[in-house]
Amino acid sequence: MEHAVLLTKQPNNGYSARSLLLPEIVVTGANETDVLAQLRAALVEIQQVSRVVHIDVPMPELTEINSWLRWAGAFADDPTWDEFQAAIAAQRQMSEDSQH
Repeated sequence: MEHAVLLTKQPNNGYSARSLLLPEIVVTGANETDVLAQLRAALVEIQQVSRVVHIDVPMPELTEINSWLRWAGAFADDPTWDEFQAAIAAQRQMSEDSQH
């Protein structure tokens, strides 16, 4: 199994390496070869005692995230919707005309 590794030269002329898949595993050493060998050994060790499992995590209902969503589509089949929208537009126009 291949791992993407972040290999970093340290200010003290040493190196550090970490797996990008498991960033909590960090090793340090004097040279690149040393840190890569250490990281490889650490990854082998963790793979021997670990496994990847998948779990189902319930997502909150959209209405819990945004309470207005429960009304989405409430008037989709209302035969008077167009009349209602025209009445709103007329009221807005009258309000704008009275302000000028």
